Amino acid sequence: MRSARKAIVVAAVAALAAIAGIAGAADHRGLDIYWIDVEGGAATLIVTPAGESVLVDAGWPLPRDADRIATVATQEAGIRRIDHLVTTHWHIDHVGGVPG
Repeated sequence: MRSARKAIVVAAVAALAAIAGIAGAADHRGLDIYWIDVEGGAATLIVTPAGESVLVDAGWPLPRDADRIATVATQEAGIRRIDHLVTTHWHIDHVGGVPG
């Protein structure tokens, strides 16, 4: 399972890097990747040079996980919304933080 998740994340990052390189060639912002500690695992936030964001997994349906993701997104990454969501599988600890 972990190797499948890693493969999905690597593929997503590679695709975003390719798209970002084409779409944001004039932009000097880099590809930013944030690892977010959620209960029992991790969520990953990717922000492209064009400012598009992708969240990989969303943690448990607990305020703690949502707060951590929101804090990283707004305060560290400087974004106002998540543009895309990738869930690696349908376990509650990966999709629980997705709004209803």
